[in-house]
Amino acid sequence: MEEQGGGTMSLWEVDKVYQHAGCAIEEQPVHHSGVHSFMRVASQFLRAVGELESSDLWRQACVEIRRVRWLLGTVPVPLNSLQLRLQETAHSLAGISARLRQAADADLVRQLSAVAQALTRLGADTSNPLMAGVMTFLSSGRKGTPLVAVTNRFYQDAVVRAFGVIHYPVEIGLVSDLLGAEVYDSAVVVGPIGWLPPGVLNAPRAARLGLVHYDFYREPLDVQPLFDEGPVLRGTMPTRVRRRDTRTVGAPSELTGGTTPETTESLLTDLDVASLAQDAVAGLPIEALRDGATGGHEGVEARAALLADGSYVLLPAESSVHKILLVESDPDDEPSVEAVDGASISVGDYVVLRGSSYYQSLIERADVVLGDDAPMLRALQQGWKTQLGDRIAHHPDGRRGVAKDLVARGAVTTNLDYWTSSWCIRTRRRDDFAVVMAYLGRRGEAQDVWAALGRIDHAHRSAGRGYAEAVQRAVSGDLWQRLWVDRWCEIPLDDTDSGARVALVDAVLPGQLRVPPHYLCRLRTSEVP
Repeated sequence: MEEQGGGTMSLWEVDKVYQHAGCAIEEQPVHHSGVHSFMRVASQFLRAVGELESSDLWRQACVEIRRVRWLLGTVPVPLNSLQLRLQETAHSLAGISARLRQAADADLVRQLSAVAQALTRLGADTSNPLMAGVMTFLSSGRKGTPLVAVTNRFYQDAVVRAFGVIHYPVEIGLVSDLLGAEVYDSAVVVGPIGWLPPGVLNAPRAARLGLVHYDFYREPLDVQPLFDEGPVLRGTMPTRVRRRDTRTVGAPSELTGGTTPETTESLLTDLDVASLAQDAVAGLPIEALRDGATGGHEGVEARAALLADGSYVLLPAESSVHKILLVESDPDDEPSVEAVDGASISVGDYVVLRGSSYYQSLIERADVVLGDDAPMLRALQQGWKTQLGDRIAHHPDGRRGVAKDLVARGAVTTNLDYWTSSWCIRTRRRDDFAVVMAYLGRRGEAQDVWAALGRIDHAHRSAGRGYAEAVQRAVSGDLWQRLWVDRWCEIPLDDTDSGARVALVDAVLPGQLRVPPHYLCRLRTSEVP
């Protein structure tokens, strides 16, 4: 039997996952008129902007709005908390609105101004609506210290301080804590149900599980089974989430200038409130995300992973697409760094990330090794792939037709997707390369081009070793200990002017995205496109 994260589980291990079969799962919707008003006008603005969101004109405003929407829905701290930066963001949006007044669509500018005004009011509010929802589960005289799970480690300390003010004994953890071996008497998860990894609900690690979120998130109440038929040796797994009556926080007259509370008809739609996975790609060009294609290459399936520092990384869903640097302990508890398949990364792994991908980092380092010959060699590398891509584009049967032609000429392998990708240097087999060059009308150049591309291949291998060694030196000693405590850290690289970030994968978000390959395995944050 396969576990969700991979690997075989025995019957008794499965039963341990299900040791809280019969868990009572309840959700507590929370209503706050100020939050609802902001979310409504913000979503209306994002819908109105539409495909212009990735333009230089609107990108920064959209990214800031998405960041605030996500924080409001997932971090149980007071609305005027410095961590949320609502007033600061409102001031920034108002400035953007003022600058665009003479240069952009008047209706969009008006809507952006409305978003800034709603956020200004919200940032002056001292209430903590999500904590109020959490307290409905904590004030029933239950024994033991309950777990309050948030989605993002970056804001965990702020939540600890917020609960410390009320002097109520709770353990502040992460949603990923509800996917491990430890079990709890009771736990409360903050955030929309649809954003949670499935195992939180269909393999609960708590006897009582509360789900707190704003009432405008409309989520399905069914719990999808972890395994098709069990097995469960004790109890019966829950199949439905029980919904409590909505908890209203704050007087409408105080929050929205005397207007009435939002009605059922004004609930936000599925298009209004994005998932965490969708927000992970906020700011990427709309045209790239529509079909996942750019530069003539097909898109790839990707998973969005949330890191301990609050940033994201897009990981390939299938193997042999992209590599990433992994940091783990060796038998002596010292750091060991290795380039691994990006599809193999799972919760609990430490990954090394920069603003560019692992492959781009190799290219930069390899070009230093190649010196003045780098431009000429890169032109050779790109040349044969561009020609092959053109043949594919103009062949009546596309990739299938070109592959068939190459096999008829003696090729053993025809990995056309890889051969035309940005990171391919040359084919694995020399004989296959000769067949391709002959197919492109360059038979006489095959030997020399193969040898020249071999220099790039050697430089890349050397760069890969150098990159891994530089990371290993950086994370050794005090930083290694700090990494285990903080779960992420910035590291200097002694062989380049730039650094990198090492971070724990806290969660792999539900659902898949289709993105261009060069968006994979790069550091992304919810604030920077």
